[in-house]
Amino acid sequence: MRRLYGFTLIELVITLVLVGIVIAVVAPLAAQPFRAYIATQNRSQLVSQADADFFLLLRDAHAALPNSLRVNAAGTAVEMLHVQNAGRYRTVPSSLGGSQILDFSTAVSSFQVDGPLAQPPAGTQLVIYNTGQPGADAYAGDPVITPVSTVVTATASSPESLLSLSVPHQFPFPSPMQRFYLVDTPITYACLNGQLWRYDQYPIQSVVASPPAGARASLVGTQLLSCQFSYIAGTSSRAGLLSVQLQLNANNESLTLMEQANVPNGI
Repeated sequence: MRRLYGFTLIELVITLVLVGIVIAVVAPLAAQPFRAYIATQNRSQLVSQADADFFLLLRDAHAALPNSLRVNAAGTAVEMLHVQNAGRYRTVPSSLGGSQILDFSTAVSSFQVDGPLAQPPAGTQLVIYNTGQPGADAYAGDPVITPVSTVVTATASSPESLLSLSVPHQFPFPSPMQRFYLVDTPITYACLNGQLWRYDQYPIQSVVASPPAGARASLVGTQLLSCQFSYIAGTSSRAGLLSVQLQLNANNESLTLMEQANVPNGI
C-alpha cells in the first residue's frame, strides 16, 4: 500500500504562528515609509494653508495707514486702517498756476495734490500725519482724520488734482513728507474657535474688538490650535515690526509657523 504524506494539525498551527510573528515584525518596518509620506503630505498642506493666511494678512498690513496697527491685550487679534489711496499735497504755490495749497492754520475745504487722483469711494476719510499718539490718533477721532460725515471728493487732472471736503476741516499737524492718506475701512484679523477671520467694512472704534460689531466677516483659515499677534511700533529711524505665529493641526499632525514683516511708518 502507498503511504500518504501531509501536515499534521500541530505543524500547521506552528507554521501559522511563525508566519504571524514574521508579519508582526516586518509590517511596521514596511509601513514606516508610507506613514512618513502621509505625514509629509499633511505638513505640506498645513504649510500651504499658513502661507495663504500670512499672504493675506501681510498684504493688508503693508497697505495699512502708518501707525495704525494695534493688537488686543490677548494677542489674538490685530487691527489696522486700510489705505485706499495716497499721495502728496501742495504747501507752496505751483509755478503752473492755479494751485490751492493746504493751509494748516485754518480750516480748508479743498487743496491741490500731485498727479491724477481717482474718485474716492463713499465713506472715505482723509488722514494727515497720524502718529498714533494723543492728539494725533485716528482711532481716537483726533483732527488728523476727517469725520466720517465729511464727504471727500477728487477732481482728477494732470499734473495736479483737486481734493475737496464737503465740510471745511483744519488738520493740526503738517506731514514732514507732505503725505495724505485716504482710508476706506478698518480691518481686523482675529482667531476664534480654531479659525482665522478677516473683518472689514465697519466703523472706526476706539478699542480692538474681536469680532468688531457690524463688520463683514470672511473666513481666512481653519484647523488652528492657536495664534499670536504682536507689534512693535516703528520710530523715526526704523519701520514697525509685525509678528504672527500660527499653530495648525490636521490628521494628528501639528505645525507651528512664524512670520515677521516690517511695516512702513513714513508719514
